[in-house]
Amino acid sequence: MADLRVTKAYTLSPSGKMYAVDKNKIYTRTLPVVADAPEFSDAKAITVVFPHVAVGDDLVSDWQEDFKKPYFPNQTSISHTVPYFLQADQVHIVVHAPADMKLHWAGSGAYQVTHSVQGNTQTISATLQQAHPESLQPNAVSFYQVSPTFAVSTFPNWEAIGDAYWQYAQPAEKVTPEVQKLADKIAGDKTGKAAVQALYDWTVHHIRWVGVETGLSGYKPYPADTTLKQRYGDCKAAAALLVALLHARHIEAGPVLLGAGNDFTLQKVASIQRFNHVIVHVPQYDLYLDATSGYAPMGTIPLPDAHQPVILVGDHSKMTTTPGDGPEASGMTGTEKVSVNADGSLDANESLDLTGYGAWIWKDLLARVPMSEYGAVLHQALAQAEVMAQNSSLSTSPTHSLQDPFTIQAKWQTASGVPLSNHTRIHLHYGLNTASLRNLTARLSSPTVQYPAFMPYGQGEWSTVVTLPKGFSWKVQKHTEQVKNAAGAFTESITPLSADQLQVTYHMALAHMVYSPEQYLDLYKLVSQAYAISQEGFAVEK
Repeated sequence: MADLRVTKAYTLSPSGKMYAVDKNKIYTRTLPVVADAPEFSDAKAITVVFPHVAVGDDLVSDWQEDFKKPYFPNQTSISHTVPYFLQADQVHIVVHAPADMKLHWAGSGAYQVTHSVQGNTQTISATLQQAHPESLQPNAVSFYQVSPTFAVSTFPNWEAIGDAYWQYAQPAEKVTPEVQKLADKIAGDKTGKAAVQALYDWTVHHIRWVGVETGLSGYKPYPADTTLKQRYGDCKAAAALLVALLHARHIEAGPVLLGAGNDFTLQKVASIQRFNHVIVHVPQYDLYLDATSGYAPMGTIPLPDAHQPVILVGDHSKMTTTPGDGPEASGMTGTEKVSVNADGSLDANESLDLTGYGAWIWKDLLARVPMSEYGAVLHQALAQAEVMAQNSSLSTSPTHSLQDPFTIQAKWQTASGVPLSNHTRIHLHYGLNTASLRNLTARLSSPTVQYPAFMPYGQGEWSTVVTLPKGFSWKVQKHTEQVKNAAGAFTESITPLSADQLQVTYHMALAHMVYSPEQYLDLYKLVSQAYAISQEGFAVEK
């Protein structure tokens, strides 16, 4: 699709002396991947080995990229982002194109852009000069959203990219006799939303994700019947097959272009580089379906797909945003029974019910861990909550379909500690709750932030019943305490169940998934105050 070559590279010392890179120190190689990675690409990487590098030197390279074939007929786009970790002080980009080619361009950040025409050639020059940028803080959005970017494109707007993709997607979604036969077999006598459910479940469970990213394969989906025969394909192929299956049952559906991740804005200039994923939209029910996610039940899209600006592809494509900015997007309900022994040791049973993103994250995590290592995962989670377990076990519910609830159950014990006495105060800590207030407070340690913050936690509730040993009782009154602001709400409820049993319930509901720098102070206050409340502890008397 394109050729890239380094035309000149050298090390520049503060004295002005230049050390040129020898041509045999510029290497071109195939990108390495792990042996079993289900992805195939003909992309290559160029590595430049600079000589005489010392502190204070500048490393300079000039490179030229020649585009030989467009991904879409008569269309092209180029996007170049300088990530914060590259620490590039100066960037100069020159684009040459025919004078009669209709181009759109823009540079964000400190980019300065000029345009000139000479004869039959137009030239666009983009120059960036910046001091060393600051590193992104924890929980920040993707660097693509905040880093200097230059883009030039023939697409007049983002909808035009959808219209171009439609020329590839429409023929790939053809309902062949094989597709029709399978759709009828899967859906049976189901109609409407029940049929959508059946077809989606089948696609997720029977089409294995394999990425073939060579040439036009990066943007052109394989036909539905080809994917059906192969039983594998990338996101474009799986989406085209699912759309075809839905069409076979007379259910309107279409592909959706998005950039999966935590970059939630679009640049001024429409470029195909912004999109890396395809899912499916069913307008009748306003459903977004990710055919390559094995963890998202219908109605819930994976975390990287949520709250994204997307293109609804069709003959007249439209822009919209996927759902997922509300607290209901990620649900977590935990119950815990803890017995406190006179010698200070603890015995606990926990159950964690997860929905939405919470289920998606935990399923994805545990799918990568051998079951023999589940105990180690639990030990690590407990250690983060300052619980040093002596014995522990972790198990999950046997989910057989995407609709089954996902439950994690754990048991753990601690060794003897400080014996209970008249002056004991017991402090409760979260067990399996990975979005605990302790971890959140640590991650949001700065009361100010330069970039938008990404908070994929949604809402959660954790209820603990603590039982004291014989001879001890709680010296606690029933009460509720709440902190609330524009960032969300946190509530602590204390309920004595008997002289020796106490129920403590924490409920956290965040208002957004993405917080602007202006909203960050409220978020920091909310989490800090909630953490302070949870750390007050409860008095015990003998």
